[in-house]
Amino acid sequence: MLKIENLHVTADGNEILRGIDLEVGAGEVHAIMGPNGAGKSTLSNVLSGRPGYEITEGRISYFGEDLTALEPEERAAKGVFLGFQYPVEIPGVAAMTFLKTAINAQRKLRGEEELDARGVMTLVQGEARKLNIGADMLKRPINVGFSGGEKKRNEILQMAVLKPGSSISGRI
Repeated sequence: MLKIENLHVTADGNEILRGIDLEVGAGEVHAIMGPNGAGKSTLSNVLSGRPGYEITEGRISYFGEDLTALEPEERAAKGVFLGFQYPVEIPGVAAMTFLKTAINAQRKLRGEEELDARGVMTLVQGEARKLNIGADMLKRPINVGFSGGEKKRNEILQMAVLKPGSSISGRI
């Protein structure tokens, strides 16, 4: 499923990752542990395609496809989900609006027909019910005033709705 081969990464001219090899099969759970500055967050950011990092050597493949040169949104469309260690607040953007945009962006990149407002509402509310997330949370701006637990529940809802093939999460 996910294969990392001899990955070397620099940021701001400093080599942060040196020769990382990792294989994660379908259904497997892996924990990357180490002291501060060991490169855990860098690895997560590189896997998701976050700008600011340069892969100087190596390859990242996902279901046999090379991800190395893909943009973050292309990686997301392929099923790579990055959960943030500290989810950001997005004032003025309701959770439902964010999810509708994310769902349809993902569908568009996959060549699927976009869902209308009713289709999105049905999908999101169904997943929210399974997670005991109330409708009020879907109306609130993304993570604004959310407790730490609410932020993580919101992230889990995003995963449930977007159904990524893999999830990369910072501290859980």
